[in-house]
Amino acid sequence: MGQGTAAAEPVALVAEDADDAIFLGVDEGGAPLFAVEREDAALTGLRDLATSLPAARLGAVAYASALANWARATRFCGVCGEPTRAGEGGHVRVCANGHHHHPRTDPVVIMLVSDGDRVLMGRQAAWPAGRYSALAGFVEPGEPLEAAVAREVQEESGVAVRDVRYVASQPWPFPVSLMLGFHATYDGGEPHVLDGELQDVRWFTRDEVTAAASGSADWVDGPDADGLLLPPPTAIARLLIDRWVVDPRG
Repeated sequence: MGQGTAAAEPVALVAEDADDAIFLGVDEGGAPLFAVEREDAALTGLRDLATSLPAARLGAVAYASALANWARATRFCGVCGEPTRAGEGGHVRVCANGHHHHPRTDPVVIMLVSDGDRVLMGRQAAWPAGRYSALAGFVEPGEPLEAAVAREVQEESGVAVRDVRYVASQPWPFPVSLMLGFHATYDGGEPHVLDGELQDVRWFTRDEVTAAASGSADWVDGPDADGLLLPPPTAIARLLIDRWVVDPRG
């Protein structure tokens, strides 16, 4: 599942230039804003900040985190092995042989599968107790997004889908992904764990999901949980779930 990718390391945002600083733009006062990695500052993980920062500020921190992780992973050229140096405000890295490396984005499909008044969700063992979310996975090279949705659902749950429809997207810097959200309709099969990424996969009714969204899901069972816990409001999975609660067509 896409949400199981490795977490990005935290970075510090400063309004001053520095070696290997990454230019992010300008702040509210028009001053240039850079991201640098520091060892002398108390840092907080990006996931922990997601519930407390304003959306605009969180976007800047996520942007900085994704670029800093890319820069760290591209310290040496993937073509010739030479060290790279930053250019274009930290948005390109170049080696002595002139090979240019630009930030990459890995496409991930995340999909809510529905069957009338029930939806299919799964959970990873590392998540908080009771948390379930939409299924997700990386797009393979040369694979259409709709095919990726059907393949990932089949591989993770054994369920077939049809009528795959795009809903929305969300940058997801864990580490450098773009989440592409879809709604899909159930087309057969009984859900069961297949590929080892999930601890559990199961159907939830509209009443169960609605209760969880309102914070009153103490009567819903789940592995090691007293109730169903949905993804946080900042996650695209929650957008897909909330849309379905309002409109069963997703």
